[in-house]
Amino acid sequence: MKKLLIMTCMVFSGAFAASAQDTPVISAQERATNLSNEMIRDLGLNNYQSRKVSEINLDVAKRMLAIETQYAGNQDKINELCNGVCSERDARLENILSTVQYNEYFGDRKSLVALDRKFMSEAADKARAGNGVASSETANTAARTLSIN
Repeated sequence: MKKLLIMTCMVFSGAFAASAQDTPVISAQERATNLSNEMIRDLGLNNYQSRKVSEINLDVAKRMLAIETQYAGNQDKINELCNGVCSERDARLENILSTVQYNEYFGDRKSLVALDRKFMSEAADKARAGNGVASSETANTAARTLSIN
């Protein structure tokens, strides 16, 4: 069980490290909110659990971004420190989630990592597109606006 936990934390830290190196523009709050919303939806969390999971994810995102910034270029050190942060998150979540919810979370961590990667990749794409430049998303939103006389 410990080996599986450590391996999963390594996957999380690798994903966070890789995505953080690509786009330092994403704040810890945005990253944590994205992950928390997915967990709230997938695990069916109540209000108390939702608030606690959001707090935990924000703390973890802040700590991981700090680690990734401080040790940029030293992937081994980033992985080592982020694994510790992931282990702490898992322990904290185990105290908040029901057994069924925790087991589901534990089984879904790979998909959560993929979700985070996608989120960071999309954020990087938006950042590369530049601010003030019209995107297809903006155009689509404008095209959907109806005018009723």
